[in-house]
Amino acid sequence: MDRKEFYEKVEDLWDSIKDRGYYILFLGLLLFFPAIIESIGFTGIPVVSEIYSLGRDSGLFGPNTWVIKIVSLCAIWAIFAASWDFLSGFTGQISFGHAIFWGLGAYFSFWIAMPVGLDLNELEIPIFDQFSELLFDLLNIFLSWYLDITGAPLYTLNTPVLRAILLGGIFTALFAALIGIIALRVKGPYLALITLISPLIASRIFSMTRYNDITGGNFGYSFIVDPFIIEKPFPPNRELEALNFYIFIILIFIVLFGIMLLISSSRIGLVFLSIREDEEAAESLGINVRLYKILAFVGSAFFAGLAGGLYAQHPIVRSTGPSFFDSTFSFSIIIFCVIGGLGTISGGATGAFILTMLLNLFLNDVFHNVGGLQILIYGMLLILSLRYMPYGLVRATKDQKRAMLVGVAFALSWILLPSSEGWGTDFFASYLPQVQEIPSSDFISKLIHLFSSTILDFVGKFDMLGQMIPSLTSSNLFYFLGLVAMLIFSIPAVIVFLLSEVIGLTVFQEIFGLALKDESLIKARFLIYISAGIPFAFYLPKIFKKVRLRYWGVWPSAGRYEPD
Repeated sequence: MDRKEFYEKVEDLWDSIKDRGYYILFLGLLLFFPAIIESIGFTGIPVVSEIYSLGRDSGLFGPNTWVIKIVSLCAIWAIFAASWDFLSGFTGQISFGHAIFWGLGAYFSFWIAMPVGLDLNELEIPIFDQFSELLFDLLNIFLSWYLDITGAPLYTLNTPVLRAILLGGIFTALFAALIGIIALRVKGPYLALITLISPLIASRIFSMTRYNDITGGNFGYSFIVDPFIIEKPFPPNRELEALNFYIFIILIFIVLFGIMLLISSSRIGLVFLSIREDEEAAESLGINVRLYKILAFVGSAFFAGLAGGLYAQHPIVRSTGPSFFDSTFSFSIIIFCVIGGLGTISGGATGAFILTMLLNLFLNDVFHNVGGLQILIYGMLLILSLRYMPYGLVRATKDQKRAMLVGVAFALSWILLPSSEGWGTDFFASYLPQVQEIPSSDFISKLIHLFSSTILDFVGKFDMLGQMIPSLTSSNLFYFLGLVAMLIFSIPAVIVFLLSEVIGLTVFQEIFGLALKDESLIKARFLIYISAGIPFAFYLPKIFKKVRLRYWGVWPSAGRYEPD
């Protein structure tokens, strides 16, 4: 292969990455990369880790252990969402009850790991034994390297747990084959109704008291088998366990995600797409439509069952029960796929990562006393996505993708800039209280006070940088320059941020009745900045273009055509 062909292949690969939106997943993981680096014993990345620590110390991101647990949870949801897209996005067979495979995968993996009547973990399956050995080798290589650097206790994966999860996926696929033979005889809304009612029936059966010994009844079972084995005499280490589980999940996510992508881009994937576009035309070409629909159904159930087993083993969950069949799980992944982009595999994973992080790292803390928060937020985002990005995030226009990335960068830069009292805040504080003494209603007083505190916070960011100047050394010079760069970058959106903060916090506190303090206040401001920063970043270039054409003609783009 000569240099030209190599460059062409690299360019084609990059075009594919841009088209499918993999870089969105990459940027999402990169945002929390410092937490992962610090957790494995490194001192961190210069400047980046210091800026990240500002958000962590202020409560924006939370402790490293919590962040790692949430990112690993995102990977599990991404597998589940991609499994639904593998069926519905590619073959057009809409399933409203995918939670049945999620719940069955969790129960099967529990029954195999904790034998109930049959010790299925003793089955010999060569291909899965080889797969598990590969995962063990990858995990142990990383943990050995980690042990050499930090001297921390070494965790190893409990072999029966991995086998239980894999076998749970297989049995879920076999059960799906039985359902598929019956359900796939019908089409359209009838198929959707069958899939919708299936998890409701399963939930009722698994919660019956007469099967308590097997299913655990209404409360299910808490997992007794630990997914990791620690070499004594070291005491348990939650942070290390969370890190190992994260590595384990990411390895499985990469493998399963790659398998689904390979299948979707192969001949089988083309057959699935032909069935989705025109089932009768595909059948006229000699394609066994029923067989391929069952294959898609079984394959989707296998990946969903694996995701359910992994979810049951997650450090935050560590249990299984009838709640796994709840319709919330089914509709959540549909929303993930629609927002991320149907029929792409990467779209469902992207939506799962973004929305799961948004919900668990920010929304739950801000709206802690609002019932039905998940459906409320997901429903609003779904409506906005269908209105402005009907084909999903990964198929959004170039302007929309740029606006989202720049808007989030605006919000992060502004929220992470530290603020402290200094000459500027003292000067403004001497005038602002006089404004608050104006007689007004209680609401107006709160509004003026909020506006005053917002102005003082704005001035305090400059005071903080001014206080750092006398103590600059070679060690903190780059950190200072990084803060200055963040300030300069976010200046175009400052006025928008100030106004949106006053309006947004007023809405949160007066309409929703939220008591925002400390960490919840920081996270609420961050959500407000994102909500204001993304539209601002989208319309700013358009406004600049109109102003430039109005006053400067075509300069500085002379000779280049720019459509409206």
